Amino acid sequence: MTGLAATYGTGRPAVDAAAAAALLRAHYGIDGSVRELGSQQDRNYAVDTPAGPRVLKVFHAATDAVRVADQLAALTAVAAAGIAVPRPLPGADRALVPHVEGADGAGHLAVLLTFVPGRQLVDDGHLSRPVARSLARLAGRVSAALAPLRLGGEHASQWDLRRAIEVVRALAGAVPEDHRAEVTGLAERAWAEVDALAAGLPLQPIHGDITDDNVVVAEGPDAEVSGVIDFGDLARSWRVGELAVALSSMLHHDVDDLGVLADMVAAFDAEATLSDDELRALWPLVQLRCAVLVVSGWQQLAVDPGNEYARTRMAGEQACFDAAARLPGVVMANLFLAGLGRARDGNEGARLLAVPGQPELPVLSLAADARVLDDGAWTEPDAEERVLAAAVAGRDGVLVVPQGEYRLTRSIPSDHPARLATHALVAELVARHGFSIEASARLVVEEVGEDRLAATLEGGRALRLRGAVPAEGIGPGSVVEPGQVWAVVPVVAGLARAQVQLVAGDIPVPAFCAVDVAPGWAPLVRGTNSALGVAEPPAAAPEAGARAEQARRDRFLPANTERYFADPPEFVRGWGAYLVDAQGRVHLDLVNNVAAVGHSHPAVREAVDRALARLNTNSRFLYRLLADYSERLLATTWGGAYDSVLLVNSGTEAMDLALRMAKVATGRRQVVTHREGYHGWSAATDAITTSAYDNPHAAESRPDWVSIAASPNPYRGTHRGADAASGYLADVDALIAGLRADDRPPAAVVMESILGNAGGVLPPAGYLAGLVDRVHAAGGVAIADEVQVGFGRTGDSFWAAEAEGALPDIIVCAKAMGNGFPIGAVITRGEISGALGREGLFFSTTAGSPAACAAGIAVLDVMEREDLMAHARAVGTHLRDRVGDLAARHPLIGAVHGRGLYQGVELVTDRDTLAPAARETALLCEALRYRGIIDQATSERQNVLKVKPPMVLTTRDVDWFADALDDLLRGWAG
Repeated sequence: MTGLAATYGTGRPAVDAAAAAALLRAHYGIDGSVRELGSQQDRNYAVDTPAGPRVLKVFHAATDAVRVADQLAALTAVAAAGIAVPRPLPGADRALVPHVEGADGAGHLAVLLTFVPGRQLVDDGHLSRPVARSLARLAGRVSAALAPLRLGGEHASQWDLRRAIEVVRALAGAVPEDHRAEVTGLAERAWAEVDALAAGLPLQPIHGDITDDNVVVAEGPDAEVSGVIDFGDLARSWRVGELAVALSSMLHHDVDDLGVLADMVAAFDAEATLSDDELRALWPLVQLRCAVLVVSGWQQLAVDPGNEYARTRMAGEQACFDAAARLPGVVMANLFLAGLGRARDGNEGARLLAVPGQPELPVLSLAADARVLDDGAWTEPDAEERVLAAAVAGRDGVLVVPQGEYRLTRSIPSDHPARLATHALVAELVARHGFSIEASARLVVEEVGEDRLAATLEGGRALRLRGAVPAEGIGPGSVVEPGQVWAVVPVVAGLARAQVQLVAGDIPVPAFCAVDVAPGWAPLVRGTNSALGVAEPPAAAPEAGARAEQARRDRFLPANTERYFADPPEFVRGWGAYLVDAQGRVHLDLVNNVAAVGHSHPAVREAVDRALARLNTNSRFLYRLLADYSERLLATTWGGAYDSVLLVNSGTEAMDLALRMAKVATGRRQVVTHREGYHGWSAATDAITTSAYDNPHAAESRPDWVSIAASPNPYRGTHRGADAASGYLADVDALIAGLRADDRPPAAVVMESILGNAGGVLPPAGYLAGLVDRVHAAGGVAIADEVQVGFGRTGDSFWAAEAEGALPDIIVCAKAMGNGFPIGAVITRGEISGALGREGLFFSTTAGSPAACAAGIAVLDVMEREDLMAHARAVGTHLRDRVGDLAARHPLIGAVHGRGLYQGVELVTDRDTLAPAARETALLCEALRYRGIIDQATSERQNVLKVKPPMVLTTRDVDWFADALDDLLRGWAG
C-alpha cells in the first residue's frame, strides 16, 4: 500500500480508556468517568465532568498539528454562522492540543471539546422529508460559512472526493472477491463522469462529513438538524462534495421516495448556489463516496479487526452503495435540475416512423383519468391487455398509447406507490392485426433480435423497437430510406403490440420507470411521441401539477380553508377504498366516510344517471322516489319510534333544522351540547360546536342559549375508566338543575353517539341512555348527531346510538347517505316535526330531488347486497387487533378508540400523563401519505389518527396501514 491510502494504513490510536483518563487528569485536571464512542480511524471518548459532558478526541497518527489547527479554525467559522458545534477547551497550561503516546509508542494529538446535545440520525429507520431537508440545509450553511476560510495546509485525506478513485484502487484488495469488481467498476465509471466535469467544479474548504452519523438533532422525529459534531474530514475540495456526502448518508434509510434527494439538493442550493456542472457531477460523486465507504470499511476491519464501530457500519455502507449503483448519473442530474426548475423541456421533433396507409395514429390514453379505466377497469387482472383488446376490437387501424403517461393499468395498491414502475418511457403501437412500420427519415439498423430492433439517426439518437421483427432484407448495418418498411409487428396472444423509444445517447433506458425518478428518465426519451406524429406531453414532474393547482386554489380561497397535507397530491379518480392521483399512484383512503359504499360505486352512479335522465325537481312536486326513500330510511331505525323524515342537503342543515324543531316543539331555547363536539358551519350549528381545534375561542364565545357539558371521554376526560358514566351523568344532573333553577330548562341535549371529533371515543357504557332519560325528565328532547358514525359504520347496529342502548328523539344524518351526493336527513316523530308547521312551510330542493333519493336508495341497496355492516364489524375487529398489537410494542400508541370502521388511534408521548403527541401525529400523516395511505389527525389536541374509511375497506388494506405504521414507528425508535 503506497501513497494516500498508506496514510491510514494503521488502525485507531492505541489509546485506551485508562490512557484517556490519565491524559484528562494530567492535562485538564478532570477526574471523570470515560466511555468510548465509535470512530473508524480516531478515538473518541465521552467524559462526564462537573461542568457537563465533554468529548475527548485522540487523533489518528497521520493527523498533524496544522491539520488540527485548521479543524479548530473551521469550528470557529461555523460557530460564527450560528450553527451548534463543539468548542475546544484549554488545559491547565492553556494549551488546546496536548500530545498523548499510544501503547504502541505512536504519538497522537488530542483535543477536549464541549458536548453538543442531541441525538444522531444514523440508526433511524425512517427519515422524514423535513429532517432530510434540514440536513442538506445545514450542509449548505456550513459550506457558505467555510467558503472564506484559508487553510494552513493542503491535507491529504482518503475522504477527499478528489482522491476517491485513488483510494478505491488502493484499498479494493480488502473487499471480498465476489464483490470487488462491482465496487471498482462503478467507481471507475463514476470517476470518468466526474473527471469530465472537474474543471468546472468550484474548490473551497469543506467539512466533508455532514452525515446522519455526524450531526445532531433535538429529540423528536421531526426535529431539524441543528449541529455538527466532528470536523475530522476537513479539506479543501469540491464544494459539491459536501452535498454528495450528505446525500450518500441518506441511502440506507427509508425515505419517502427519491424525490427527497431532489428536495435536499434544493435546500442546499438555497444556502450555497450550485452550478449545472456541479449538479451533473453530484450523483457520480455520491457513487464514489459510497465506493470509498465500502473499501475503507473492509480495509479498516483488515487492519483493526476489533473495531466494532466499523463492523456494525458495514451493512449500512453496503446498502448505500447498492442504492447509489442502481441509478445512472445522468438520470439523477436530470432529477436534480428538474427539482430546481432548471430542466430544459425539449422541443417536439420530426416524425420518424409511420404505419403504411395510416397518416395519423389515434391516441389511446391509459393515464389515471382515462375514461376507458372507469368503473374499476384498472383493477381487473391483466387490466392493460383487457383495455387494449377492447379498444382495438372491431378496428382495422393502429392506435398509439403515448410515451410520458403515468399508466394506471400498471399501478396497484402498494406500500410505496411512488416506487412503482408506471411512468411510460415508451410509446406503444397497438392493433388487433399485424402491421408494418416504415421509416420517415434515414435510419441505420444497428441491432436485430428475436423481438426487437434498434437503429441510429443522424445526430446519434437511437430508435428502439420491441415487439417487432425485421422486415424482409433488413439486418444489422442496413440503411433504411424514408418510406421504406423496416419492421413488422406480429400478433401475439391476440394483440399486435410494439414499444417505440427514441433515446438520446447510448444509455440503456427501461420501458417504464418509477414515479419518483420520472423527471430524471423522461428527458432521455423526449421526442418519442413526435417520432410517431403525436404531441409531446409536458415534462415529467410528479408534484409540479399538484403544486400549481394548489397555488391556483390559494389565489381565491380564504386563508382559513382547511386542507390535507403540506404538499398535497392532486386526485383524479376514486374507486372503492382507494384514491388515485394524477401520476396514477394509488392511495388507501382512511378518512372519507362520505363514500360509505366505496368511491365511484357504479350502482349509485347509474341510479343518479337514470334519475337525471328522467326527472329532477324538488320535494314540492309529487313523485314516487321521495316516499320510497323515506320508507327505506325509516325501516333502518329501531323500535318503530320514528315516523317522520325531512330531507336536507348536508349534516349542517340537518342539525340546524333539528335545533329549530326542538325549540319549536318544546317552546324553549336552551340547548345543552358537549365539549369538543363539531356539528356544522351555520350560525346555529357553529353555536353548539365547541371543538377548540375548529374554533380556538369556542368555550368563551358561545351564545347564552348554549350550555356546555363535559365531553364524556373515559380515556382522558374528567372521569375515567369503565365506570365513568355515573360521574358524567352527575355532572349533567347538576347542569340541568342549574338551568331549571335559572328558569332556562333545556329544549334539547345534543349528543354524539360516538365522540367523533374527540377521536372516535366511545362514551362510557350507560352514558347516552342516562342522558336521554335526564333530558326527558327535564321536558326536553334528545338529538343524536349521527352524521359521521351512522349508517352501519360501527358494525353492531345501523345507528350508533342503538348499540349504546339509547333512543333519541331526533336523529341527524348525512355524509354516507348519498355516497357523495348532497343529501342529509332529520329523522324524528310526527309530533316533533309537526310543530315546525307553526313557523311556516318546509321543502327541500336538492336533497328532495329524484336524483338525491335515487342515490340514497342505491346506497341502502348496496349496503344490503354487500352486507357492509357485517363487513365493517369484521374488518374493524381486525383493525383493532392489529393496532392493539402495535400498541404493545410502541409506547407512542396510547389507546385505540371506537368501533367497527369508526376508530381512532390516539398517540401520546407519556402513557401516564397522556401528553398528546400532536407533532408526531402530524409527521405520521405526512409519512403515511408517501406510503400511499391517506390519514389525518383529529381531536382538538390533533393527536389521534382517524380511521373512518369507505366501508369496503378490506383486511388486506388494514394490514397495509398497520404494517406501515409499525415500520414508521420502528424507524423513529431507531
